[in-house]
Amino acid sequence: MMTLKQGALGLAMAAGIAGGAVAQESHDFAVVGTWGQLAHWMDRESVFWNETLPAASDGRLTATARPLTELGMDGTTVMRELRSGAFDFAHGVFLYVAADSPVIEGADLVGVTPDLATFRQVMDVYRPVLEGEFQRLFNSHILMLYAWPQTHLICNFPEDTPSEVDLSFFEGRHVRSFGASADEFITNSLGAVPVAVAFGEVLPSLERGALDCGATGVLSAYSGSWQQGTTHDLQVALGYTASFLAVNNDTWNALSDEDRALIEEQVALLEDQTWEATAREDAEGIACLSDGPCPRGEPGGLQQMTMTDAGREALRDSVETGVIGAWATRCEARSPGCAEAWNETIGALLGFEARP
Repeated sequence: MMTLKQGALGLAMAAGIAGGAVAQESHDFAVVGTWGQLAHWMDRESVFWNETLPAASDGRLTATARPLTELGMDGTTVMRELRSGAFDFAHGVFLYVAADSPVIEGADLVGVTPDLATFRQVMDVYRPVLEGEFQRLFNSHILMLYAWPQTHLICNFPEDTPSEVDLSFFEGRHVRSFGASADEFITNSLGAVPVAVAFGEVLPSLERGALDCGATGVLSAYSGSWQQGTTHDLQVALGYTASFLAVNNDTWNALSDEDRALIEEQVALLEDQTWEATAREDAEGIACLSDGPCPRGEPGGLQQMTMTDAGREALRDSVETGVIGAWATRCEARSPGCAEAWNETIGALLGFEARP
């Protein structure tokens, strides 16, 4: 990781020697993005750092930007590397840094948020809480919050599976998990068995029967070819995986007021574009997994399942007593007062109460 940052610094120094006073205002930032094979990096993050920001700054603000997959990293180390100064800016996913802080985990609890517009409101009201944690833990400032398409259960079921099911249908089934609140959702809400499986291992696990279902974003499932080993897509949004763009405080404070204002202006445009793109990709992911139309390739042909009205009501009740309650207990043990902060923000917005 240090090689990327050192390379960026070397380019900046070389520019300074060659160009005199004007070049002193130039910067080549070390940036880590999200997964290189997925749309956020390919269509937006990489374009912003390699094209948009350099153009907006007349070439003064550039970046050596690479996705974490190209760097051989997993998402759990991104913020520690940003804190250390190995990167200037980092795109990341809250799910992968939540182990450092249950307060951060509270932004992205499984089963809590029903739709994308509401999730953006959740991010807005909780942002001051997240900013405080990023400052305290990672010496960093949040510039942008965004989301991945909605999370569904993608399953491998018999052909005669009913098109509408209730919660009892999932009892005892093995479901891929991806974090503490997902474990609690799978265990307490579905009565199923959570299985920790890396994203790249989900498809072979589904194909050999080690998993009945995997939970992930709909477009990520399609991009990962999960449709090759599954049969059904449950049409219930289990939430939206939250992402961020953060900057190391030392980098940020060293910039001029003008450069900070320019970056904030361009990032605000990127943030709006990304939320709009996620809404489109929500619809694309669901269509691509089923019968199309699919602008990204062949439709997956999965059958769409729904949940009964009684099942949806039971699901909401179980989320408050199970997922949210378990998180509140875990969070209060490490960060007293976090449940109250959640209740005053996300809880007040959605009508939930976190009770340890």
